[in-house]
Amino acid sequence: MSDSRNRTRTALRSAALLITTFALVGSACSASQLATATSDERPGLGTPGQAQGSTVDEDLQWGGCSSGLLVNPGMQCATLAVPVDHSAPDGDMLDVELARVPATGAESERIGSLLFNPGGPGGSGIEFLANAAAIVPEELGARFDLVSWDPRGVGESTPVRCLSDAQKDEQIEGDLSPDSEEELDRAIDDQAEFRQGCEDNQPLLVEHMSTADVAADLDLIRQALGDEQLNYVGFSYGTSIGATYATLFPDKVRAMVLDGATSPEANDIAIAAKQAEGFERTLLNFISACDSDPECALSGGTAATIEKVRTQLDESPLEVDTPGGTRELGRDLFDIGLATALYDTTVWGPTARSIADISRGEGGEFILSLADRQVGRNPDGTWDNSSDAQTMVNCADSAYRPSIDEALADGELLAESSPTFGEAFRTSALGCVEWPLAANPVPAWTAAGAPPIVVIGTVGDPATPYEWAQQMATALAGSVLLTYEGDGHTAFLRAGACIDDAVVAYLVNLQVPAAGTRCPASTDEGGSTFGGVRELLVEELASAGLPEPWAECIVDELEAELGLSGLDELILGEDASELNQIVTRATLACQPGG
Repeated sequence: MSDSRNRTRTALRSAALLITTFALVGSACSASQLATATSDERPGLGTPGQAQGSTVDEDLQWGGCSSGLLVNPGMQCATLAVPVDHSAPDGDMLDVELARVPATGAESERIGSLLFNPGGPGGSGIEFLANAAAIVPEELGARFDLVSWDPRGVGESTPVRCLSDAQKDEQIEGDLSPDSEEELDRAIDDQAEFRQGCEDNQPLLVEHMSTADVAADLDLIRQALGDEQLNYVGFSYGTSIGATYATLFPDKVRAMVLDGATSPEANDIAIAAKQAEGFERTLLNFISACDSDPECALSGGTAATIEKVRTQLDESPLEVDTPGGTRELGRDLFDIGLATALYDTTVWGPTARSIADISRGEGGEFILSLADRQVGRNPDGTWDNSSDAQTMVNCADSAYRPSIDEALADGELLAESSPTFGEAFRTSALGCVEWPLAANPVPAWTAAGAPPIVVIGTVGDPATPYEWAQQMATALAGSVLLTYEGDGHTAFLRAGACIDDAVVAYLVNLQVPAAGTRCPASTDEGGSTFGGVRELLVEELASAGLPEPWAECIVDELEAELGLSGLDELILGEDASELNQIVTRATLACQPGG
């Protein structure tokens, strides 16, 4: 499953920034207006073959960011042209979009650029930086320019597109766990249609989307930023980019943090099975936590209610009202939404309430929105290209090309690996059938000659199991494993001071954590409460600069209008248009003298 769809904390921060801006300036701007109000016009995306960037910082045309995202007001964007095929640097080019938040400290203390990748494959680094820059530890923001990018084919970077929105809607309505010949034939046809769409629409990139290609792009980005060596933080799939870079360009690494490590093993089916087991393990943690917490809407009967809902939806899908019209929530989409909820403990409360509603034949909007987030479907019914890019990268990074019969046999093994989520993996093995091999395959990871690398593993990580962090730390020469003993996907910027302080000391002073360092589960992680996003939103508003009484008033207004479940769905569902309207009313009602 994608490792970039969990945006719970960033959704909260986006909402908090929007509310704070409305409150402090006394006006209601749209998200897109706010994104461009403080920036110059951004240079347009270049076409392949027309270089918009260079290998020196002075030629990167930093300007405003015209994306509709709610961004850090100080964020700037630029475009860099890179070769489609790095073995033919004078051939066809594609554009890579960059974003940065300049360092706030004195020039004399500036170390360089700190690059982030949020994962995926298919995750937007620009979207990540727009939200995450505000929570990066202050010392890092002072000492480094914070930089991220949309990897080749992703988001704003000459995006790949294999299927139309209508084709994707039709495919997602298919059965992910086919139990009839007709359903199985449809799954096979859907995969063939996707592959053909990629080959027809992306003829230049279909063989040049490997992580080795991305790592070569990253080295050109490093050069364009004017840095002699790379400082890098990669989350989840971003650890694959980092490990590949450190193997290909070991002498160009200054410091590298790999959080939520992917597996260095070559056995694709074993990796997928281990991931399915990881989701199952974290689901058991969710069930245990919910049953022991009276605030949880499923407390005392969590496992039974989940199974009841899965059976209920398999027999009779629930009709769900969405901004784009009425849709059906069946068992497959429910399983995808539930798995997505396990990425971050802060979303466990809203998830429990949504499951309770579904068990009564109601609601379903929240779980469906989580499933949509996982596959890349936007609230307005359009699709981003994250799922296209994800499949292209995953197949490029694998040399395994099964026949249809072999892929179906692999799917059966995956289904057996997890009683709950194995079914959702059943047809995933079809993804690379007859796919072209990558022109630039990923090397075995060694990082030989690189300085010590910090690998972070979370014991209760559903998407990148802790064992993978142990394996990566063994594979990368001289690396050190830093362990977080909590739940959720990745740890830095999420799991509290123990992890964050260790990362800051390493990135700033090159102080490597002692071997065997373990950080206890954070009590301020937000993971043990099932009370919803209300308290978290008040906390985010206060940290964004709004006085706490004012923040509480605004959240009270939102809850009074929407109810607790409605507040969850609005904030975490990321419907920017509706959020703008409701936030405007709430902030005006709470204005002093309003």
